[in-house]
Amino acid sequence: MTHSKPTVMVALAAALWGTTGTVAYLLSESVSALAVGATTMGVGGLVLALIAGRRALRLWTVSSLRVLLLIGGVAVAIYPLAFYTGMSLAGVAVGNIVALATGPLVGAVLEWRLERDPPGRTWWWALLVGFIGVVALASGEREFTTADPNLWPLGLGLALLAGVAYGTFSYCLSRIIRTEVAPTIATGAMFGAGSLPLLLVAGVHWLGGDTGLGGDTGLGGSELAALELDSVLGLSYLVAGPMVLSYLLYGKGLVHLSSSVVLVIALVEPAVATLLAVAVVGERFGPIGIVGLLAVTSAVVLAGRAKTMR
Repeated sequence: MTHSKPTVMVALAAALWGTTGTVAYLLSESVSALAVGATTMGVGGLVLALIAGRRALRLWTVSSLRVLLLIGGVAVAIYPLAFYTGMSLAGVAVGNIVALATGPLVGAVLEWRLERDPPGRTWWWALLVGFIGVVALASGEREFTTADPNLWPLGLGLALLAGVAYGTFSYCLSRIIRTEVAPTIATGAMFGAGSLPLLLVAGVHWLGGDTGLGGDTGLGGSELAALELDSVLGLSYLVAGPMVLSYLLYGKGLVHLSSSVVLVIALVEPAVATLLAVAVVGERFGPIGIVGLLAVTSAVVLAGRAKTMR
């Protein structure tokens, strides 16, 4: 059986995710990173829940899946807040790289420790090559990036937290799908639950309130009314593409590929994010960064050949 189709699905989803940093950066003058993350993942999660319909609600009545849905939902809520804020502080490319490089390790460790299913040799080679690429990309000079020189360590910490959340909800989603639950239903149930606190955070921001996460960073009523059309279009794109379409593709990929394999294939995201950061945002990387991009791409190819669940 060939696994090229699910590999392409995951890679396409990751490529769409790779555009989020650049779009968020372009929105940064009018919308805070926290508001972008809460809005896109919150609205997107709600859309995924509506697509799944009542079947997503019924999934919560299955006692054997409730814990996975709960843990995954919490991770879904944490991920965008940590990811977008970390990326704004650590730089578009490095924030993506750190967050997405952490996910495969978390997914593999959870499979290994909870299911006694150690990753295959090809996966370890893929992770090693990907890790080398991540180190190369992250070792560039920060003065030529969008990183905040004073809050860069905090940005890295938040990116790391985002990676842990990403690996966790991917593992939980994979476990649920393996119980013969349709990926659309599983994704809708988990992301719908995670969207609730995110919609609350987004609502507080858009109304100009204090979330307790760094003061009043939202838009007041008059500012909200004057929100530029390109900002609305940018947020709409983040919801429709990197959120809804990507996670539908991601869930379908998990039907045939283990979460550890999928997470390594998704390393295409930081590669795309880096290319866009250079071409659009103006971040710069030398020869070492180019080597990193090639290594991450090679890791994706290796992961596509790794062991699958079926």
